[in-house]
Amino acid sequence: MTGLLTRFKARRALRAALAPLPETDGLTLDTCLKATDHALVYAGTLDDEEIVVKQARGELAEKLAFAQVEELRYQHPRMRDGPFRVPEVLIARPEAGLVVMTRAPGIRLDRAIRDAPGLRAAFVRQAGEWLAHYIAPRREPDTFGGGYWIKRRSEALSELPPGPDHRRIGALIERMRAVRTEFTGRLITRARCHGDFCPINLLVAGDEMWGVDIQNSSWLAVAKDLARFLVYLEIALPAGVHDGPWGLSGEDYEGLLAADGLLEPGEAEMVMPYFLAVELAGRLMSERHDAFMLSSARQFADRMIATPV
Repeated sequence: MTGLLTRFKARRALRAALAPLPETDGLTLDTCLKATDHALVYAGTLDDEEIVVKQARGELAEKLAFAQVEELRYQHPRMRDGPFRVPEVLIARPEAGLVVMTRAPGIRLDRAIRDAPGLRAAFVRQAGEWLAHYIAPRREPDTFGGGYWIKRRSEALSELPPGPDHRRIGALIERMRAVRTEFTGRLITRARCHGDFCPINLLVAGDEMWGVDIQNSSWLAVAKDLARFLVYLEIALPAGVHDGPWGLSGEDYEGLLAADGLLEPGEAEMVMPYFLAVELAGRLMSERHDAFMLSSARQFADRMIATPV
């Protein structure tokens, strides 16, 4: 009942936000794709075209909606054709947190891998190529610092009760510190990345791959987006083979990083352990609602901690 009530209230709130906008005449809301305190997302139609309506909520709603519009309007002209795609913004009202965009076709990458495990390597490689294309116009060298995420994860760890996960996260933070000590000041690649680059935000449609839920307005280390993808893939869809670096599948790791234009030579070996630890520690703190993913994250953390720094 709680879920139904939440969705009912979400639909009513979204309809109220859309009602004053004349350009939404003929817009219908169909399936609720997401309803949280931070965002409402609905599938629908506008003049017989399949669309997605997204409303950011909360204090940062306008900023988040504006960032999404800015990114999609920059990327869509160069990603409207070919194998690497993003949706087109149709209506933008950032002041109301609202963005209406075309609906990307296809199925989520995680489901595509589950349905066709024999194509896993090809899908993972395609994902790396999508990101390389996305960041190509806006990438630059930067110096590696490392202090920010050590501070963030350490502060969060101080709020957790003692126990095995506390020790795991502490060990991951120590690995982050070790990498920082050795490589602070070295050059790494940063770019305007996706920001939440993972299999649930990529859709497969034939030979095309679509990126969705794009609202990043920051420059990030490219290695962090890659680490986010690999950690999610390993804990949600473990390959069962851990012959790659730091307890990963070698095929997943090498396939994702194979595309030209992602990282510079030697960069992955230098900073990927740091960003994998950042992402994995975050998952250990947040995956309390999914027993399978939490168990997978614990196993991955144990493998990673057991490997040499």
